Amino acid sequence: CWIALYGKAYDLTKFGKVHPGGAHLIYENAGKDATAVFDPIHPKDIMEKLLKPSLTMGNVDPASITAEHIAKAPEKKAAAKKAPNKSAAGAAVVEVEDFVKPPLAAMLNTFDFESVARETMEPQAWGYYSS
Repeated sequence: CWIALYGKAYDLTKFGKVHPGGAHLIYENAGKDATAVFDPIHPKDIMEKLLKPSLTMGNVDPASITAEHIAKAPEKKAAAKKAPNKSAAGAAVVEVEDFVKPPLAAMLNTFDFESVARETMEPQAWGYYSS
């Protein structure tokens, strides 16, 4: 089971079984350039850091990659709008606003950064980074 990432092909046959996100993520993208799926979740250099050099199969010629050989990143789901709450009398309406990132200068500690990351990252990426 090989996957292309950033112009290199990797043999992930054995690694797929122990992949923290599940083997299905590896095997569903077998034989494809999975950079679009990989990039939002992992650091670019993680393959060189974690895999044995023998698992790097070589470079992939970009001209040889066709649209059918490119793994599609999952589409972002639109945030569900919460229905306004009404009081028993039906008069008071409370609207929930979308999350707005605070300015960087307002970030004082790692808790602040984690709170923003939890709200802004894709659930799968947050699961990876927070584990």
